[in-house]
Amino acid sequence: MGETAEPGKEVDLVDLFLDMEKMTAAVTRGVHRALWRHKQLGQYVVMWENGRVVHVAPEDIDVEKPD
Repeated sequence: MGETAEPGKEVDLVDLFLDMEKMTAAVTRGVHRALWRHKQLGQYVVMWENGRVVHVAPEDIDVEKPD
């Protein structure tokens, strides 16, 4: 059946996994929110860049407030 993603919004997980556009949008929203939260909490993030692990300081996280 479905899972609740946001209060009052039902999401059918099977449809989500079968629709790559919806899946990509959901993952993108999640990453955006996580980056924003790390920035707000003053926590660095770890990313993979040019074949190596990179630590990004909170002040260097380039993200706008999510919707």
